Amino acid sequence: MNYPEARAVLDRLPRFEVKPGLERVGHLLDLLGHPEGAFPAIHVGGTNGKGSVVAMLDAVLRRAGYRVGRFTSPELTDFRDRIAIDGEWLSESEWAAGVERMEAAIDSAVDRPAQFEAITALAFDAFSHHEVDLAVVEVGLGGRFDATNMIRPILAILTNVELDHTGILGKTIEKIAREKVGISKRGVPFLVGPVPEAALSIAEKECADIGADLVRSDGLEVSRVSETDAASRYRIEASDLPNSIDLPLLGGYQCENLQIVLRAIQLLRERGLDVPSIAVEEGLAAVSWPGRFEIVRRDPTVILEGAHNVAGAEALASDIERCEPDRMRRHLLFGALADKDVTGMLDALAPSFADIVLTQSSSPRAISVEDLARIADELRIPFTCYDCVEDALIGCLPGSEPDDVWAVAGSLTVVAETRRFLEAEE
Repeated sequence: MNYPEARAVLDRLPRFEVKPGLERVGHLLDLLGHPEGAFPAIHVGGTNGKGSVVAMLDAVLRRAGYRVGRFTSPELTDFRDRIAIDGEWLSESEWAAGVERMEAAIDSAVDRPAQFEAITALAFDAFSHHEVDLAVVEVGLGGRFDATNMIRPILAILTNVELDHTGILGKTIEKIAREKVGISKRGVPFLVGPVPEAALSIAEKECADIGADLVRSDGLEVSRVSETDAASRYRIEASDLPNSIDLPLLGGYQCENLQIVLRAIQLLRERGLDVPSIAVEEGLAAVSWPGRFEIVRRDPTVILEGAHNVAGAEALASDIERCEPDRMRRHLLFGALADKDVTGMLDALAPSFADIVLTQSSSPRAISVEDLARIADELRIPFTCYDCVEDALIGCLPGSEPDDVWAVAGSLTVVAETRRFLEAEE
């Protein structure tokens, strides 16, 4: 089997259908000899910040000399970018070999796995074959019944809890929190970032019930002291960590993510991992995580921000105002998925921009431009429309002034298509 054939097998599986339960991924892992038990893991869940936390931990642990497997979702620059070993994407030949090992089970299953479940099993299989020292694994959706919840973590992390995926996880913070705290495990530290009190209560009860040690990240003092176009500098108040950190991830929300990562490093040290402070400093200085307040062009400035819920939109509004004080220089290219709180996102973003351009990605989940326009009309937000991301970029960027700032946001699918278009132009 070659890579295109492997992709064809995966593309036959439902990509956007969410199936509760762990039986399907369990069947695949059983066929593969339970690779999920071959390596220790760090399991990262939450509404926002999961990918950034995974990227930071991956960078630090690799700099400390560990062989690290990284699993994230969805893809941003390439279908393969969700599985990496020592910072390198899994090769096409290894994707093909992994799918080939599962193909018969996939095709013969009465209850066929979702694409995400098959890719999760493939990732764990690859980590086992490469004999990684540990893996850093991002939850796909929720936590309790997410396919990644088959791993055996030495640390579980909950970054935050916000309203998102309410049609699947529930329409309240409490219901969403119950699903997300399901990644906690007996005898394993459960590190919790800044969450609402309602979510914290759910986490405390779950940890007490199963015998997990709940640890909060807010006991560690982290503050941003300066920033440039390349990095933000943070001061750290801890005797066992560097005094300052230069972090190339520029979003203001990264302060909370950094706090979680540094507290996680302390917990990993307590569990016997050797993570020198120089590895912390150098790993974080080198970290890269595309699509998170990422400046990809100048003259005019283009910033990619994968804000895809109301909390993310509010964070972007704050960051863009800090980045460019002149509102008349700020412009927004926005597209979203249909199952998101699009009204809430546009309402949060509109006051921060001089004008808004609406578009849609090629994702079958994308909300149409017509529906976006209807929502903007209801909110009395002036806008212009383009049928696709490429047309929007061609129509907007050439006429911009060099000092203008464009934020591209609302969905990682819009961010990904923007990135590909701009890269092809270079």
